[in-house]
Amino acid sequence: MQIYLQRIFIAFLSIFIIACGFQLRGSIDANFKSISINGGSEGLSKHLKKRFKQSGIEINYENPEKIVEIIADTLNKRILSLSGSGSVQEYELDYEVKYRFKSPTTEWSQQISIRLSRDFTYDDDDRVAKELEEKNLINGMRDEIVRSMVSQIMISN
Repeated sequence: MQIYLQRIFIAFLSIFIIACGFQLRGSIDANFKSISINGGSEGLSKHLKKRFKQSGIEINYENPEKIVEIIADTLNKRILSLSGSGSVQEYELDYEVKYRFKSPTTEWSQQISIRLSRDFTYDDDDRVAKELEEKNLINGMRDEIVRSMVSQIMISN
């Protein structure tokens, strides 16, 4: 009886996923096969290179079909609120990337700016967990920026 219910549940779940239009994210077709990435922090450029490689694009600095220049890659942290005793209760993370790109035969694109902000609470009694939360927020923001950059670069002519 239990196996019968499991099969019904799996069939129902499969039908539900198909009916809602769920589709795995595929790779974006690019109009180039190699790219050069210049500038930016080590973390950002590493994520960017990884994302292009996953899309089947070679990282090539000698004769690339597309060149990306990261003009600015800044992460700022500022205090949002303090407690009555003067200790920090909330921080804001602000991550901004400015970049441009071109093909060897074309002019540079307009400078593109992507900016993300995230707020998070802070507690001195839980420093290790809050530092880990901050690190995870920064990595998530970096991933979101890289996804936006790759999409913009790949769909451009």
